[in-house]
Amino acid sequence: MGQYQELCSLTTTGIKPRLLADAAQYLGQGHDQEPEPEPSRSFDTALLLAGMRDDDPLPLLCLRCRISHALEAWLCATHRANEERYGLELLAMASYALDDEGKLTLRIGPDELKPFAHTQLALLPKGMSTPFSAEILRSYDSALCGLPHWARLKIQAHNELKAYFRQHGLLLISDWALLRNSSPSRVRQACQEQLRTNDTVVFLSALHSRYGPLYDAAKRDYKNRTGKSSGWQPDPAFLRELAPDQDPFATTERLKAIAKAVRLLLTGSSNQSLDQAAEVGFEPVDPSSQANSDDDVGPSSGELKALVSDALQRAMDQLMPDVLAASGKNAELLRCLWAGWAEGLTNRPLAERCGTTCGTVSKKLRPTEHATIIATAAAQELNRHQAFASVSQSVEGAERLVNALRNHLLEPEREGDVAPLRRWIQQYLNQP
Repeated sequence: MGQYQELCSLTTTGIKPRLLADAAQYLGQGHDQEPEPEPSRSFDTALLLAGMRDDDPLPLLCLRCRISHALEAWLCATHRANEERYGLELLAMASYALDDEGKLTLRIGPDELKPFAHTQLALLPKGMSTPFSAEILRSYDSALCGLPHWARLKIQAHNELKAYFRQHGLLLISDWALLRNSSPSRVRQACQEQLRTNDTVVFLSALHSRYGPLYDAAKRDYKNRTGKSSGWQPDPAFLRELAPDQDPFATTERLKAIAKAVRLLLTGSSNQSLDQAAEVGFEPVDPSSQANSDDDVGPSSGELKALVSDALQRAMDQLMPDVLAASGKNAELLRCLWAGWAEGLTNRPLAERCGTTCGTVSKKLRPTEHATIIATAAAQELNRHQAFASVSQSVEGAERLVNALRNHLLEPEREGDVAPLRRWIQQYLNQP
């Protein structure tokens, strides 16, 4: 039963299992269903139901251990398959997923903790939650698949981990899904900049425009026949329907060429933001746009932007000095890392400049986590203002505001600008 009482944790020397006494004690008390000698979906379900029925953090703690083992296995397998070609570091990868410390509480604000229980998970906004196991449990539907498989699906969809992969030239997405998720403008740009072929950009763009609807239909049929969401490959019938007047093998090569061009486009720019790629599905949102839309006599757009800016400034002033504070041997390293991050450096250049590893960079900085805490604090302040009052009346509205504030902190408003959190850190570190 080690998978239910040992939490795979990230340490300075690697990923290590750690026995959780609370989980072991809970498992020893017995349940509606006796523990089985091997981990199973039925026991996962029993623990999940126990957590829902009693709103007890302990059954969920056992499931968090189970999740950590599934994540550890996926991380190690992905690292082994791609380490040599792409220079991936296992500790850096693990920092995005194995952030669960095994605590029985959840941090939902700068100074607010709640029990790590089912009721509280259900109240979390949709989107990335911390630790990552909370996001997995919050979104899990046991009718869809087993918990380990769900954990693997969620880690493959982790936006920040995908950004880390992309920085190293890796996109963990099949050619066929990448083509479906790439916009017409991105395909045109990729073909113009990356391809040297006798086919015209107009011809390849037209081929891509026909691909999406046929792909969707073929994928639905594949899933109905096999029950699987992955593994689909275009067959000759699909290729002939896509391009009736072309040889199917030639059509396959053209599709692969387009996909390769898109990969080169997406991974070739080190300055691309975390969520710009089409497969991430992110659209920048101005936080001031989340204010009440039916307030005809409310603040102007400029006044709303000032409210947002002031709330974020106060939240950064409250949190970030403690984040940047360090003494002893870590002080110089931490200052070097944050200074480089504020300049826009990514993990590998940061590690090289500061003489450390990518895993240490990821573990020491965690800018998205800090930005989320700042955004949550700023949102709580803004919700007290009449212009934003209706936002807090729904979980979805509160989620949109926090996400918009977080993304605003991390992404520049216009090309060439400095993102607010980077600018704040630059100013703070440059103080005499």
